Amino acid sequence: MATKTGYLKDSIAKADGYYSPRGEKLKGGTLSQADIDAWNGTKKKAAPKKKVEEVAEESSEEEDSPAPLNEEDPRSTEQKSFFKKIFNK
Repeated sequence: MATKTGYLKDSIAKADGYYSPRGEKLKGGTLSQADIDAWNGTKKKAAPKKKVEEVAEESSEEEDSPAPLNEEDPRSTEQKSFFKKIFNK
């Protein structure tokens, strides 16, 4: 970690320089992310582990062919009447 002395001891490092806690720019300069992390005392978080989910394969026949339309549709009669109004069926 970098040594914090003098007027920069309470400063916060950002990409374009050092700032006071009130937001005043104290010293300008380009800082790398490693420099910023070292000055501010932050540590890099470990990447979260990806969970692998097993996907059960379904038969391709169901996916390829559309489901047959039944006369007894589980939808309400309001939806059927709306469809009939639009398409005159």
